[in-house]
Amino acid sequence: MMTEGLLTEALVHDQLQDDRAIAFSWLGDQLFDELADRIATRRDYRLLFEHTLKPELFQQIRVAAAGYISACLNSPIILSEAEMLERLLEARNNLPNYTGTGLLMPKREHTLAFNLFQKSVAEAFCQLGANDLIDAVDLPVNLRMVYGQTDAEKLRLPFTSSKCHSDVWAGVPADATVVVLPLFGDINNITIEAGEMPRQMELEAMRVMSDFNEGQDIPMVVSYTEAQLQQGTMYFNDARGLHQTVRRKAEGLRISLDFRFRRKFNEAYRAMVAPSVDGIEADMSVPYEEWLKVGKETLIVFDESIKQSKGKQNPNAPVPLYTRGYRLVNMFESI
Repeated sequence: MMTEGLLTEALVHDQLQDDRAIAFSWLGDQLFDELADRIATRRDYRLLFEHTLKPELFQQIRVAAAGYISACLNSPIILSEAEMLERLLEARNNLPNYTGTGLLMPKREHTLAFNLFQKSVAEAFCQLGANDLIDAVDLPVNLRMVYGQTDAEKLRLPFTSSKCHSDVWAGVPADATVVVLPLFGDINNITIEAGEMPRQMELEAMRVMSDFNEGQDIPMVVSYTEAQLQQGTMYFNDARGLHQTVRRKAEGLRISLDFRFRRKFNEAYRAMVAPSVDGIEADMSVPYEEWLKVGKETLIVFDESIKQSKGKQNPNAPVPLYTRGYRLVNMFESI
């Protein structure tokens, strides 16, 4: 039986843990609020806000994305949205650079087209009004394709987006902000649902897991039911938020881009979370200034070819959520 002294000590420890968890949540909210004050064109939820891009910026990204996807389909021209979607549905099982988690990974043959896509995203992002707050950003950005029809085997993958999760559980830094921009396809029926876990659980949940199922007992207590994906709108989700892919139809597909960034002036917040170890994902971020140069002063180069990737395919290997494996090359000699 626990003595009165030990019981008191345990109660004090629990109270300190609760206080620390709430302090972490409130500090995270303050940092996220600062971003929203600079960037948001709409803010309805605690851990999610939206920014509607200028039409010309969104069109520039769409054209560049279509160019990259067309290159992956071996098309000599940029396909229309209808042609592109039709060919992607036909080629689904024959695209060697398409992963089980929906990522269309660039290879050597796609380097130039992908640089234009990366550059178009950076040019839009740097106009949002928060440049002085951005510390580091994922390189490269991710082009993700989610099909309405999927097989049961892929739904059982440890880190499939169909499971409710925080990206932190796969190794993404706890202080990251997740950005999603729908580009093409059926965004109404192949979509993303998001929400919040209890405040007091956020700090403890900021850890790497071996499977998103490890977090299945963490409830979504607030659901962002009115946050419907729209083309031309960027969605900014705090890493503490929960989200998952939802398929309401078995036909069609959704194409979107996503990336994560970390902000400045949050050292105390970062220090409250233990460093991530043994996650499926390494830290993909580079300094913001370096990220903005890609496609202008540097090229992001993918050395692995389609042929090489086919030879290395292993159905039992972990499936990455994000792209890795590149080098940066200076386009101009230093003077």
